[in-house]
Amino acid sequence: MTETISREILLNKIESVQNRLANVPGVSLRELQEISQRLKRNDYLVAVFGAFSAGKSSLLNALIGESVLTVSPNPTTASVTQLQSPLENNQAQVVVTTKTEEELWRDVASAFAALHESPSTLDAGIKHAAGLNAKDYPTGLRRHIRFLKAIYEGYESMQGRLGSTWTTTLDELQSFSAVEKYAAYVARVDVHADHPWLRKGFIFVDTPGVDSIHRRHTDVAFRYMRHADAVIFVMYYTHAFTQGDRDFLLQLSGVQDVAKTNKLFAVLNAVDLAKSEEERAAVRERVTQEMRRLGVHQPRVYEVSSQLGLAGRRLADDPSDETYQEMARARLKLAADESLPTPEAMLEQSGIRALETDLRRYVEEEGNTLAADMVERAVKQLADGLSRSIADEKAHQEADDTAQAERLARLENVHSEIARDAARDTDADQSTVLNQFVRELDELTFHAAERIRLRYRDLFREAFQPGRFRLGKASEKLQEAAEELCDSLARQVDIETRTLSLRAASLAEQSARRLRESWRDRLQSNGVHGLAQGDFDFSDIVVESVQANIRADILRPFYRHFSSPRQFFEGGGQREMMDASESEIVSIVRQALQDSTESVKSHAVARLQQAISETYQALTECAKTAMEDAKKPFDAAKLQRLMEAQSYLQELTV
Repeated sequence: MTETISREILLNKIESVQNRLANVPGVSLRELQEISQRLKRNDYLVAVFGAFSAGKSSLLNALIGESVLTVSPNPTTASVTQLQSPLENNQAQVVVTTKTEEELWRDVASAFAALHESPSTLDAGIKHAAGLNAKDYPTGLRRHIRFLKAIYEGYESMQGRLGSTWTTTLDELQSFSAVEKYAAYVARVDVHADHPWLRKGFIFVDTPGVDSIHRRHTDVAFRYMRHADAVIFVMYYTHAFTQGDRDFLLQLSGVQDVAKTNKLFAVLNAVDLAKSEEERAAVRERVTQEMRRLGVHQPRVYEVSSQLGLAGRRLADDPSDETYQEMARARLKLAADESLPTPEAMLEQSGIRALETDLRRYVEEEGNTLAADMVERAVKQLADGLSRSIADEKAHQEADDTAQAERLARLENVHSEIARDAARDTDADQSTVLNQFVRELDELTFHAAERIRLRYRDLFREAFQPGRFRLGKASEKLQEAAEELCDSLARQVDIETRTLSLRAASLAEQSARRLRESWRDRLQSNGVHGLAQGDFDFSDIVVESVQANIRADILRPFYRHFSSPRQFFEGGGQREMMDASESEIVSIVRQALQDSTESVKSHAVARLQQAISETYQALTECAKTAMEDAKKPFDAAKLQRLMEAQSYLQELTV
């Protein structure tokens, strides 16, 4: 791996290359210019995830050292909060953005869909929400009712502010966010604050809980998983690994597997609640093993007390602050007459210091290393291009009339081969590239369905668990468990579809590059060196919003295996229902996965077909240019400039 180099040095290197090669014929500096623009932004994006009440905001407050982030009043109304450097006036500001009417309607429609209701318009949905009563619905659906009621109660006040943005203060934001009927309308909050982390280009994103009811939040999470430089995942000590936690880590492991990265920092928060060191070690080990089981191959797990960390930071600024003294005593379990450790000792004991040290080192070093690799590759491509151009010019210099005629004939044959292969490879029925790609996509889809099948029994047991049937009518609890299981299966389809789209994009890029590289070798063997590597971007294949819908009614025929909670959990009824239902339910899930991935596959094939067509267009142009150049007289001045540029790049890379 390239030695870590500062961004300033890299920018100076790029500027030097651009100045030196600006007027060299046949040299494109576009890629270096794009890299330069990325380096100048100097941003490090850190996304923070976790279930509602896991302590995401508390952790960020501890890292920053101030209570700048508000805690969402309800998981159904949480919004994205982005913490970044101050605006130009260096004043702390808060910018609030409300949902657009379209975003609000999507959230409302999604909540009603969970209730198996479908109002035709936003107005109709809000009017219907007025008459909803949470007591009329199973426990698992009542959070949707709470959200719809909040939307109804705030609609009159907030209707006129849909899609708007305004600047406020932290105090006003906290007051606004504390009222659920207003908070439900917020889409995003940007907090601009002055802090060393933020001054260095770090951007922290406090995301909605992984247990959010909104599909839009799932889409947001997937986007940040892909694009963040680092991901912090917060779990609460007393209830680590909810189903939402598992689903998130399953999706993230897929993202990391495709990208060949490991940017996850898992935080076990509120470890001061541990009753003993043995218990704390056991919880950490369980978390680590569960992460490995979900596909996180090398887990980083940090044991943290966010409140102790925040207290240490605040007491370092003001040792007499009684609020934070009391907070520290509570976290450390100290009596009022016992002395507190130093603020620095609190930070060490809280686990915050270890987390921030590793996070900063990883993001800065990884970012600079990746940037250095990009610059090195771009410079190498320039050097390779110059070598090919010099070889062409020298061949030109040495050619006599007979050799020139032979070269032209050879190039004409290459041109004919390109036309022949283009006719075949751009035809979906004949193309070996496309057919191989489709076979590989079908295999990926099969394995995705198999992964869901292997999870079926665990998901079943989590939904049909004894605690659910302790109170209430058994028939209602059966339906509630079926709703949860089918919702979990739908989420598995969503997760696998998104991951498949990432794999499809990666596979399409590999297929396109293989085709181009095979042709580059063929061209070079015929003395043609002008084919660029190509810029392949298949990111538009990646899907964010997935609408898998698996209805709980499919489990109703299997209720016959339930006669009482005791019979079900002690007499084998649960196992019988699992055995009887698995084949049929998994078959339905397979079809749902097939349906949800169909558009991904068709779009991926179309995009690859387009890339193949563009490759053959580039090949055709390259062959034509080579034939035209072969007819031109030798240009001694051009060769001299190319060789000087090559010598400069060789000195630069020594």
